[in-house]
Amino acid sequence: MIGLVAVLVCGCGQRREKTSGGSADQRIISDSVSLNPRYAKGYRVEISGEDTLLVLTDPWLPGKEFARYRLISPGRHRTSLPGITDIQVPLDRIAASSTTHAGFLAAINARDLLIGINNPDRLFDHELYQRFQDGALVSLGRDLDFNLEYLIARKPSVVMQTGIQGQFNPDPRLVSAGIPVLYILEWMESTPLGRAEWIRVFGMITGHQEQADSVFRYVEKEYKRLTELGRSLEYKPTVLTGNNFKGTWYMPGGLNYQSYLFRDAGMNYPWNHVQLSASLALNFETVIDKMVDAPVWVGVIVDSLSQLLAEEPRYKVFKAVREHKVFAVTNRLNHHGGNDYWESGVVRPDLILADLLYIAHPDLIPGHCWFYYKPLIFD
Repeated sequence: MIGLVAVLVCGCGQRREKTSGGSADQRIISDSVSLNPRYAKGYRVEISGEDTLLVLTDPWLPGKEFARYRLISPGRHRTSLPGITDIQVPLDRIAASSTTHAGFLAAINARDLLIGINNPDRLFDHELYQRFQDGALVSLGRDLDFNLEYLIARKPSVVMQTGIQGQFNPDPRLVSAGIPVLYILEWMESTPLGRAEWIRVFGMITGHQEQADSVFRYVEKEYKRLTELGRSLEYKPTVLTGNNFKGTWYMPGGLNYQSYLFRDAGMNYPWNHVQLSASLALNFETVIDKMVDAPVWVGVIVDSLSQLLAEEPRYKVFKAVREHKVFAVTNRLNHHGGNDYWESGVVRPDLILADLLYIAHPDLIPGHCWFYYKPLIFD
């Protein structure tokens, strides 16, 4: 579903770029240089004799490791090693905790490997959602909580779990059943390309390495091309993001991937200097003081300006609201609530950047068609 959609020109339809590597590569490439990431900080690959090790670094404890995995190809058996989890690759039955994981698998045409996922009703990808409707893809739980008895009964070859701080403690029942837990830490990457580069981990463990590399090379090329346009401009409009939630307005820190997207799109984000990757918890008055005259507001999750003001009437003080320059990440929202921004968006930061660049500097890419974002109007 995701494919490799180029930056679009309205009226010309969707132009899809084809990549090589449609069939699965059954080998583990034993070249750590080619497998190691250029942007992602959360993983690295080590080669030790005949062993390929996938090492996850701990984003909360710099210099520490989060987990180590030994990738074992068919027909090879190894004596277990302390502190290392063995995973037989290529995987053939994957359970996942997040629709983001589904986005990575869809991007490398490995949908059929996914046999269960949490919150399948939130899937955007049509083929995956249809598999859920047909019973080939089952619900394993909600959010980060699996129904462990049901999960074990499905006998996946691996469970992909969104990693959180201090979490590396797989449930003993999974260990007893011989089901390894692979923690996915892409959401802690500071840069958009760092997040997207986790596609190479998915390629490595599924046997779709060539296709994963091809997808990432294209995304990297497009992202850099657009970044050169955005960063070359002198005028950088101030961007407001987020929204007031129960008295607190959460804004990304200066080391957050969203801050990088704003900079790369030629936007001025007032909290760029804050050396945090986590969100900042601000009060409404602070946001008004700094952002009342911001010409654009991005990232809301509503359908119209009317709905936005119904949620919080004070939003009308913002210039972006008065001038109808508010943009929601709901352009790819299907009838059952699946939002592709949270699914394929992690793989395609180039398409997110194209939308942001068009918001900030529409003359740079005239005729651009919205992909993840859309402008809001009063209904």
